[in-house]
Amino acid sequence: MTKILLVEDDKTIVEALSSALTFHDFSVDATDNSEDGYEKFISNKPDLLILDINLPGADGFELCRKIRKIDQIVPIILLTARVQESDKLLGFELGADDYVTKPFSAKELIARIRAVLKRSDANKMGPTPKMIGSAEILLDQFIVKKGGKDHSLSPKEQQILKLFLANPGKVISRDEIIDKVWGDEYFPSPKTIDNFIVKLRNKIEDNPKDPQHIITLHGAGYKLII
Repeated sequence: MTKILLVEDDKTIVEALSSALTFHDFSVDATDNSEDGYEKFISNKPDLLILDINLPGADGFELCRKIRKIDQIVPIILLTARVQESDKLLGFELGADDYVTKPFSAKELIARIRAVLKRSDANKMGPTPKMIGSAEILLDQFIVKKGGKDHSLSPKEQQILKLFLANPGKVISRDEIIDKVWGDEYFPSPKTIDNFIVKLRNKIEDNPKDPQHIITLHGAGYKLII
């Protein structure tokens, strides 16, 4: 049975989601604060986390950041009443897999959970490293090794890089990146995609300002040159 950790301080939401998730054969453990949520994550090793952003004390962003420092793989879904693009971008940059805006239906959230778990299973890769220039790519470990240092990849960075590595030399449009990496869960702006490309270049390129491997083709998309 899939174990879900729900960190949410609204008791009405907790009761409704716990009931719906249990009905759909998920095991639910809930708490109302980040500190207890982190302890439950360490001790119980859930298969997926649902984190409210507006928590008392340390917020959901901080909890997401803290978890990603020790686990790059476990799926994380953020819940929030915030609708600003900047908040969504921050959530994805911190390593969230999905972002659900309140109010939402339990049916919608369950569909998002299943989609995230499906992508998570599909993204579990073997240990064979790949090279892009002088950077060693360990997708299964969410790591880029370069210059004697390990650079961690967020889940979205890993998925974008996986798409590039599966299509070397092919021009990949922003729309294709959105479709393959985000699916129907959320439609990021072009700026969001560009920000992820910048982060990947900073970890892979010898000179990120003059990229030789992740190339922009204006009006078309991006291309990976190995």
